[in-house]
Amino acid sequence: MARFLDMLAETDLPTLLGTMMTEAAAREGVATNVVHADTTSKSVQGLYEDENDEYDLSITQGYSRDGNRHLNQFQIGLAVNREGVPVLGDIFDGNTSDTTWNTELIGELRQRLAADEPPVYVADSAVMCEDSLDEAAAEGISIISRLPRTYSAVDALIDRAWEDNDWTDLGKFVNDEDDEDAASYQIQTFQHLISGHDLRCVVVHSSTLDGRTKRRIDNNLDSTEEDLEDAVGQLTDRSFACEPDAREAWETWLDDHDDPCFEFDAEIVKTEQKKSRDKPGRPPKEWDPYETVYKIAASVQRDAAAIAHRKKRESCFVVVTSLADDDEWPAEQVLREYKEQQAVERRFPVVKDPKRVGPVFLDRPDRVEALGYVLLMALLVYSLIERRARAALMNADEPMQLSGGPTSYRPTGRRVLERFENMRVVRIDGQRDLPSNVEVPERVLEFLDLDVTIYGVEPEA
Repeated sequence: MARFLDMLAETDLPTLLGTMMTEAAAREGVATNVVHADTTSKSVQGLYEDENDEYDLSITQGYSRDGNRHLNQFQIGLAVNREGVPVLGDIFDGNTSDTTWNTELIGELRQRLAADEPPVYVADSAVMCEDSLDEAAAEGISIISRLPRTYSAVDALIDRAWEDNDWTDLGKFVNDEDDEDAASYQIQTFQHLISGHDLRCVVVHSSTLDGRTKRRIDNNLDSTEEDLEDAVGQLTDRSFACEPDAREAWETWLDDHDDPCFEFDAEIVKTEQKKSRDKPGRPPKEWDPYETVYKIAASVQRDAAAIAHRKKRESCFVVVTSLADDDEWPAEQVLREYKEQQAVERRFPVVKDPKRVGPVFLDRPDRVEALGYVLLMALLVYSLIERRARAALMNADEPMQLSGGPTSYRPTGRRVLERFENMRVVRIDGQRDLPSNVEVPERVLEFLDLDVTIYGVEPEA
């Protein structure tokens, strides 16, 4: 294995992988007019400190998608088409930012895809930086992405959308309209200048709030409510000599603690309280032990309507695109294409799942890099197997039988490969043969446009 990786490391691995992917796309008829790109990290054991200068790949600490920030890592960059077939892949340094990788890939995209026409580049919010947008404009490449909330334009556009309230209802983006958990979408479109580029901004309102955002809002409300109740308690303990002083104190407190998700009620109350004496001994005969003071009786409660509106705003996001042709690329299609970003996200578990790929125990960065490219080659084959099976099943009368009993018209590559786990090859008198007690998945082989000759045996007459 090590010698094989050494041989691979001596080749131009990016060119080798690129050639394989380009040839596969041409032979299989894989469309590359739209590509979805993303990155992930792969953690490794070991230091690799003394050898980083000797090799192209720097295995070092960086932002870990696995949460293993104490481990060194390398990164995997991947671009796929709508069907999830890899069309570009990179193994790169563990501390390279997504922004840098996106910018470099955009600059090389047309050449690496051997594309006559510039493709549409779909990526997450890491591509939304001035360098990437400038590079895309220079290369004539159109971008679809999500505007990160670090941009002030996000709040401005969402506020404008709610102010205009001119939503276009798109419904659910699933085949099964009876799926109660599926989100339905509404959109509004605006033009806005982002990092010097006039972009089409699609404000999207989802009927469902994702779980992480909902938990964040609920936790924030709980924490804020607790802080406000403590602050109200401290305020109500204070006494004031006159009503104007109490009212001024309340207004000052309200300025410091006002929150749109909470309602505040307050009343200035005149009351009597016992005086405290600084001097010891018997008080004077004319001394009045009580004095008139003013207190603030205040309460805080959640504003249900305001909270509902906040959750509505938080369920909005902004998809941006440099595609100017609204007829060829209407706003709905832009959103649908962005939602297909999961096509690339679903591929990363294939190269990271410990059931498929164990820990990386290699002592040199060049071998780690070679292994990374082997994983991308395997992912290409895996994806083509899935694509062939699904394409064949589109016109099939019956679904494919999966291992364990269920059936499907859209099996994953894993479920297809499971049908071959029991296959065995034996040698009889020097000839390869399939045991008689092994059930050959003939129908699955037909879906893949293959036959038993892939096992080195002759098909039965």
